[in-house]
Amino acid sequence: MGRPVGSKNTPKPVTVDNPFEASAPKKSTNPVSVEEFVKILENEEEGGFLDVPRELWPDGMRYEWKTYSVLGQQQQRRFGRFQSRGWEPVPASRHPGLFHAVGYDGFIEYDGLVLCERPEQMCQMVEEREFQKATGQVRGKEAQIFGGDVDGIGFDTKHKSALRSNKVGKSYEPFIVPKDEN
Repeated sequence: MGRPVGSKNTPKPVTVDNPFEASAPKKSTNPVSVEEFVKILENEEEGGFLDVPRELWPDGMRYEWKTYSVLGQQQQRRFGRFQSRGWEPVPASRHPGLFHAVGYDGFIEYDGLVLCERPEQMCQMVEEREFQKATGQVRGKEAQIFGGDVDGIGFDTKHKSALRSNKVGKSYEPFIVPKDEN
């Protein structure tokens, strides 16, 4: 059985479901400049391959890596949520040769992550909202403790022993993040 006599092994075209991949790289005469290369080297020494130096961000914008796929499985709903919150993929043509070959037409993507941008003002609004939300939760718990409104525990918050020890201490200390052994 098998294939007919005389037929050749010809490769079949590969189809890709990833909308961020475009045509094959085109030749260009605009390689990465020496200044950009120096920034890349310094950046790799400081933070790693995925860190994008702030000097390369457009004015008034913020860059962040967003999940597009996990173990090859696309996370379209998750990525759609990012887009609905103002994050848009950064085209590779903006930083030729930085993450993809010069002339690549798609978006900057690395191991299931897509580099996205959003206006700085929107990022600050979200951060302020999250800060207010977290602060409100802490204040709510403090009020619950000082007011004696803790489920399952009954105590008099005005008793002299309670007044001596009813305090919420806040402190800050360094936290050492262990290095990944892989």
